[in-house]
Amino acid sequence: MQFSSTLSRESKPGDGSKCVSRAPARTDFDFPIMTLNVEQFELYRLEVPAGRKFGDCTCWCETLDIIVVCLVTNQGHRGWGFGQTISKGNFTRPAPYIVPMPSLVEMHADFERRAWPVLRGSNPFTLIVHRPPLFPEYTPVQQAIRTALWDLMAQSMDLPLYQLLGAKPEQNRVPAYGSGLDFPLSEEDAVGIYRGFAEQGFTAIKVKVGHPDPKRDLRRLQVIRETVGEHVEMAIDANEAWTCDEAIERIRFFGEEGVRISYVEDPLHRDDLEGMVRLNATIEVDVVGHDYLVEPSDLRRLVERKAVNRLRVNGDIDFALACADIAADLGVPLIYGNSPFELGVHVAAAIPFFERLEFADLAWNRLPRYPVRFEKGYAIAPSQPGMGLEPNPEMLKQFSRP
Repeated sequence: MQFSSTLSRESKPGDGSKCVSRAPARTDFDFPIMTLNVEQFELYRLEVPAGRKFGDCTCWCETLDIIVVCLVTNQGHRGWGFGQTISKGNFTRPAPYIVPMPSLVEMHADFERRAWPVLRGSNPFTLIVHRPPLFPEYTPVQQAIRTALWDLMAQSMDLPLYQLLGAKPEQNRVPAYGSGLDFPLSEEDAVGIYRGFAEQGFTAIKVKVGHPDPKRDLRRLQVIRETVGEHVEMAIDANEAWTCDEAIERIRFFGEEGVRISYVEDPLHRDDLEGMVRLNATIEVDVVGHDYLVEPSDLRRLVERKAVNRLRVNGDIDFALACADIAADLGVPLIYGNSPFELGVHVAAAIPFFERLEFADLAWNRLPRYPVRFEKGYAIAPSQPGMGLEPNPEMLKQFSRP
């Protein structure tokens, strides 16, 4: 099910526009590109099965809520954008990505009222470089809009998005790590997922921890280490489960029991900056963060205070570019988290200080006509102009929920 709207009059961003993101890497825009305008839109609301139960110590679910925006230009380009949230499952603590999705009618009405007056008749390049007040937030709808604009820009330049963002044509392979999202799974099911990652050639994995009983976490880490072998780098993700003292105790306990880990992700609550600083100064493994912070200024503060050694980047393209600026300024590696249909591979291929891309092997990759490929532990950025992630129409129809 979808709604469409067609251009009836020209509308431009208001005087409140401001530049809050760096411009596209390519600047040799010729005249036809500068006459590119958005004329129509399509809006979809999807509920996509993940293919398995997944989650962490605070939640589990089996379905992903996906917002799909298609922006159509006067030159016939169709730019696709995606926003992701989860709302159906078991949740014990709030998180930015746990947001109930409105009905399609409500979404369409809000889109017509707030987004369409800015998008209609506007040039995608102008909207990205000089972003109006509509776009600085990181809601799923706004993420989808921005992604569609990036897709349109790359298509209009006849370039894959990773090249528009500054990567060379041959820089299309990025290292990835296997992320089981395994906390709610049985030991047998978790072992099966990580065995699959090892067989696919992944040289790094991340395991969910944060159980009230540290022996349960230890057992999970031990059996997965035995499954993947000693040569695979293993990180842990506690999803804010611990206090600083608990994190120190748990990590030392794992080490004393012979479990070697490379870093711990989001060990403390997002507001416990002083605890993160003390933790990072106390333990020997790296501290990574933070999935629960959506303002680049908050992440910059984490790095400046030496609360983290590596910066965690989430799916939104503009957010990732802002984090790349932080990494370049302060010299920390970037780890790219899950993104809808692995679209983050384009940004990962182009940004400096990039370390690894997260891959959870969810069934949502059935939606695109040509999903992002993973080979021997590497993600391969699509070579088609734009993102290369146009949805399969039959899948759009199958997963649409009004």
